[in-house]
Amino acid sequence: MTATRARPIASLLLLLAVPALAGALLAPQIYNLLAWLGQHVNLGPHLTNPEFKRVLSRSALVIALLLFYPAVRLSGVTSLADLGWTRDPRRWRKIAAWYLAGALLMAAIYAGCDLAGAFVFKPRSTEFAAWLGKFGALFAGSLFIGLFEETFFRGYVFGVFRHRLSFWAAAVVASAVFALIHLARPAEPAGLDPAHWLAGIRMIPHITDGVEARYLAPSLANLFLMGLLFCILYRRAGSIYPAIGLHGGWVFAMGMGTFLFDRSGDRLGAWLGPSETIAMTWLGTAVVAACIAAAIAIPTRKAEDRGTP
Repeated sequence: MTATRARPIASLLLLLAVPALAGALLAPQIYNLLAWLGQHVNLGPHLTNPEFKRVLSRSALVIALLLFYPAVRLSGVTSLADLGWTRDPRRWRKIAAWYLAGALLMAAIYAGCDLAGAFVFKPRSTEFAAWLGKFGALFAGSLFIGLFEETFFRGYVFGVFRHRLSFWAAAVVASAVFALIHLARPAEPAGLDPAHWLAGIRMIPHITDGVEARYLAPSLANLFLMGLLFCILYRRAGSIYPAIGLHGGWVFAMGMGTFLFDRSGDRLGAWLGPSETIAMTWLGTAVVAACIAAAIAIPTRKAEDRGTP
């Protein structure tokens, strides 16, 4: 990094705060434009009468994507190695190995819950084509999530803080950002006029209203602990490859788990609650905490062994 040019905090504000505020101000204008166009052109059901919360989230996302490159450069990142993509000819093997390990661990948890009578095997579809389509979509989606989110949250966000704070302080802050962004599921409050120019601003206090209250606490705990785990793996391995694989494997297995299983009765009620999605349960919290304990025991890779892509 070039210390004299790096502006890490300004970089984070540019990428996190600006899209949220600009998206909130822009969303009503886009909503009104789509409504006007819908009177003259057949835009399809999703654009002719769109949900305002979707217009808001898409507006913020597009602005964030446009600002991503200048924000990363402003943070002082000069190479892929600064984002955790260190030189390693076995990088894809490591990602694959950790992906498989994460998927198998989560599959074992679902199988155990099924044997305990807490879950019942009840696929959402019995059609082979549906199974194949779900498998393919989840695999592609989970791999993208692992690659993108670990590069962004661990490589970039955690990277910004770890050059200014101690490891644990940086990991805590980055993990809090990781958790809060994932819980950003806005719900339109009663009486909201999406055509009003302040509609997006008025949605900000309702940013997590889309998360059911009974799932909020375990979801927040799980996301925060997952963020800590991935930061620890990054530090221990000297790269983000294990975090990419484990993250993707968990996403894939949990997606398949909710496709294949239903909650059954109140068995393991204190651990599972009403959900069959492990990420929304206290059982998931215990699993991630155990993984953190195991990750701490992994020897840290020596700094001199790390290279650049």
